Parts: sequence; C-alpha cells; structure tokens
Amino acid sequence: MVMSMAACGDDSGSQGSSGSGSQAESGSQDSSEESSAASDESTQDSGEEASGDEGGEEASGGEEHESAGTVVLHEPKDLGGRTIRIGLWWDEYWDSNYQTLDDVTAAGGSYSNSETMQMKLDKIRDIESRWNCKIEWVNLGWDGITESINTSITAGTPDCDIYLTDPQFGIPAALNGYAQKISSYAPADSDILNDQVVLRPFNVLGSNEYLMCTSDNYIIPSGACYMAYNAKMLDELNLEAPEALAEKGQWDWEKFAEYALACTKDTDGDGNMDTYGYGSVFTDTISAFLASNNAAIANSTTEGLSDSKTVEVFNFLDRLYNVDGSARPYQDDWNNDQLALFQGQVAFSIVRPYMLIDNAPNVDFDIRICPLPVGTSGDGTRMPVILVNSYFIPIGVEDAESVYLVFEEMQNWFDGDTYYRDDPEWFESAFVDLDQVELAYQEGSKTGDDLWNSIPGLDVGAVFYGVYVNKDQTVSQAIESQKQIVQDGLDAAAAGIK
Repeated sequence: MVMSMAACGDDSGSQGSSGSGSQAESGSQDSSEESSAASDESTQDSGEEASGDEGGEEASGGEEHESAGTVVLHEPKDLGGRTIRIGLWWDEYWDSNYQTLDDVTAAGGSYSNSETMQMKLDKIRDIESRWNCKIEWVNLGWDGITESINTSITAGTPDCDIYLTDPQFGIPAALNGYAQKISSYAPADSDILNDQVVLRPFNVLGSNEYLMCTSDNYIIPSGACYMAYNAKMLDELNLEAPEALAEKGQWDWEKFAEYALACTKDTDGDGNMDTYGYGSVFTDTISAFLASNNAAIANSTTEGLSDSKTVEVFNFLDRLYNVDGSARPYQDDWNNDQLALFQGQVAFSIVRPYMLIDNAPNVDFDIRICPLPVGTSGDGTRMPVILVNSYFIPIGVEDAESVYLVFEEMQNWFDGDTYYRDDPEWFESAFVDLDQVELAYQEGSKTGDDLWNSIPGLDVGAVFYGVYVNKDQTVSQAIESQKQIVQDGLDAAAAGIK
C-alpha cells in the first residue's frame, strides 16, 4: 500500500559553526517541539481538535451521511477496572476524568464544537461500561515522554499502555524494538487491517508493523509542506504566477532559478543584497528539492545519498547558494531562516499550513503556494513525506489486543461517520482563495516516503553545512564523506525493525 506520509523535517538539527548539521542531534529538540506543537494545531489544539473540531459550527445530527467503511464492534472483555493509560505531551480532555462539557472547561480545557466534543465524552462512557475499564490521557511533557519511552519500556514496565509520539522519538522507538507488532495484537477483522476508517499503519523503511496513526491525517493534509511565494514581489517584477506556469508544464528548476535570481536585489543601494530568491531551514530545503527530483535518501535500506538524482539536487542547490547567490545565506537561526518569507526577505520558501495561519495575517502582501518546480529527473508527482504523530503499544504491555480494541473504539468516537471527524476549516483558512485551497489539496495528496530527517545518525545536514554554510567542501566531496555514515545508519535502523 502506498500512503502519503507526513511533514518535511520538523527537527531543526541546527548546529553551530562546526557545521555538523545532524538532524537528529543538538538543537533539534526545541525547534522540533515548537514545530510539532504548532503543526499539531491542525490535529490536537485544545485537546479535542485531533478529531476535527476546528470547525466551530455544530455538526448536523439530523442528516444521514455516507460511511467511509465498516468498523467492526468487537465483543468486549471484562478488564476488571483496568486503567488504560495513553502517554503524550499536552493535555487532553476526553477520558474517564471528564463526564460533561462543564468538567472540561472547569479543568481549563476548551472546544470549538460542543456536539463532537460531547460525542467523544459519550464514547468514553460507553467504553467504560462495555469493557469495565478506565481511560486516562497522561501528560508526560516533552522531555518526560522521551524519558518514559527510553527507561520504562527497556525496564520491562512501561509507564503507559499506548504512547502518542512525535516522529522525532516515535520512529526511533520503533527502530529500537520498543513497540509490539500491530499484527501480534490487532484481530484479523480490526479496522487497521481492513478499511482503515479509524486507524492506519505508519510505514517506516518498508515496515508498517509498529506505528499507527488516525486516518484523518490522510484526508486533510494539514502536515504537508508547500512551496510558497511573495505574490507582491513577483507582481512587481511582472513575473507570471508559478502555479500558472505549472499548469502549462513550464515550472521547472530552470524557471525557478530564473525567478530566484530576478528576486535577488540590493533594494537600498548599499552594496548588500536585501532580498533573495529563496530561503528556508535546511531540513525543509533538502526534503522539498529531493521530492521535486523524485530523489530519496532514506526510503529503503540502501542509502540514496549518492544516487544520481540526489546528486542533481545538491548540485542545483549549489547553483542557488554558491553560483547565482540567489538563495539567502544561511543564518543558522531556526526562526530567522524559517520565517524569512514572512519578513519580506525572500521570494520563495517552504511552509506548512500552521505557518501561514500564524504569520500571513501579519504581513502586507499575499503569500501564495505553488507546486514544487520539477527537477531534472522529476515528474511532479512527489512531495516531502508528511510525518504525522503516531501511536504505538510498547513491549511489556499485557493483553495488548484488548488495549488496541479499546483504543480503536475510542478513536472511532464518530462511529464511522467521517462527516463529524473531518472538518477542513482550520486547514483551508491557511490559503488566500478557493483556487489556492484546491491546489493545497492537490499538492498535499502527492506521496512521499523519504525518512532521512527522522532516522537517527544519518547526519545528512553535514552535506548542507559543508557545501552551503561553511563552504569548505564540494558537493561530490560532501556526499562521498557522508554516504557510508548514511548507510550505517540505515543498516542499524533496518536491524531494529526486523
């Protein structure tokens, strides 16, 4: 099964002048936490929007809606009052601690759709009665959840029956053998092994046996990465809209390089460039241009860093940063590099919906999205992988089948009627008009499977820093020095998921 998986690198991996640039090491946590938390606004804001409560309008209970598929309601088992604990790093407000909407608000929670929030609370009551159990979301904090995963599971006594994880620590947990196989606990007629209305497996290096996520992540692409541009800047230069060029098959690397160079200017005549054609954080830059060229570094157990398509990507970036000078010099400051588009310092960048929602209202120009420019070996069908938050049941959890079935029922609070779950209002509010919304869905539906920024130890950032920041290596030298490191990292990862 091919799935569109989710987000260009959320980890900063930002390094100092040493230029090691490892995406999984120092500096990655703070920005990844910030980025993950922000991107999660589309899926879990205020604890209830993970299921699509962003809409604000009451769902219409009087209408009949088409079911997305069949979800089998399994025969319950008496769990003897067991509390099923779900670990995460923020507060959720629909578990056994909350009986009513008033309980939620009294505890400091909020919701934007009272009907769907009540449906969640009602589902908890139903599960408690059917299974004789309790359900508890446990806010372990960002540092606490990684510590819990790395200590309690290895000790054989996991703190939680289920963990919700950011890709930064969820994928390593799966690779390190901390998760039970889905096939070992999910019944043959379970949703995740059939229609996947509620839950889907999350693929890691060809294995979909360990991590799972809610299926709504693949309906509304709120975690997708898009190329965005300053429309005012292009209009002032009489440059045709990139999305219009894309429709005519004319939006490729050459045209992008032409546009980027045209937008690179010394606007105040002081001899220094004030605006550049392109700028973003290095993780998003690498991920986006790899996708645009149908290239991948880590989508299989064989390193793709030295593949000819990947080499083409880094050579093109070398043109932007070192030859044309149309890419903004890397500041090695995560927010500075990531938000340069909103500061009017670059014409093009890579963004996510939450960035547009948070920042676009504060600028005096339209920010529009466009397809990625098609690379030399690309065909316009790929996008960076969308890295969604995912769940796993750790090794050491007893009766994992019952835990899974309770969790499946809980996440099916909408009883298979996805009308209640899938509210696109938050996502669509990121874009300036309906044409842009349509384009966002179109681009967000494209597939991606390169996990280079989520597997520990690959250190792809060293190539970026060596060639474009420190400028002490050529592309070929940087790739040659790193390709075995990437292969060793993939070998270690593959060993962990066998």
